[in-house]
Amino acid sequence: MIIGGSGSGKSVLLKCISGLYQFDSGEIELDGEIRSPKTSKKRPTSFKKLGYIFQNAALFDSLTVLENIMFGAKNVLKLSKKDIEDLAFEKLSLVGINRKIGDLYPSDISSGLRKAVALARTLAIGSDIILFDEPTTGLDPIMSKKINDLIIKCVQTEGLTAVTITHDMESAKRLGDKIAMLYAGELIWSGKPADIKNTDNAIVQQFTNGYIDGPIPLMDLPIVK
Repeated sequence: MIIGGSGSGKSVLLKCISGLYQFDSGEIELDGEIRSPKTSKKRPTSFKKLGYIFQNAALFDSLTVLENIMFGAKNVLKLSKKDIEDLAFEKLSLVGINRKIGDLYPSDISSGLRKAVALARTLAIGSDIILFDEPTTGLDPIMSKKINDLIIKCVQTEGLTAVTITHDMESAKRLGDKIAMLYAGELIWSGKPADIKNTDNAIVQQFTNGYIDGPIPLMDLPIVK
């Protein structure tokens, strides 16, 4: 779980890990394979395990829900159309969506359902590691809890690894086995959720408790370029 304020570098980090962005320095290691600035244009085999779920779900408006889920699998997996359709229905069921929803378009369903469909689409291509960009942003408290529970369910039943970024501390404490905080593009704290309330880091204390007073400037937040 990665936390931090707006402009702290959370989304940039996830996009560097996924390969959507090239990075200028450092290394990203996964299962012993390393990506560096020199090799960032190439995607090692282990990095193909990564799935990315965008904050706005990024579904194709012109495709039905079922076609959206089938899209990735159709282009990645060597399966028949019938097998891909069965796989799509299986993943719809896994995320708790009635198969009748499969005939609807993204514009016909709520933002919470769109995020669940995006998860089903990523699961359909066999991703072992899923990167979630602000999965509960824009959702009401009830739907936020449902999405959090859905992520936990998929981690437990599918054996997935989830890397999630958020500024929602309730989600962070519920989802995270480990929390890392970014500030101005730098890692300033990491540890277990239970330990974050005992940190003596003033920036972490202010952010996690929502204090107005503290070292984080309210009108001049750091922006990572």
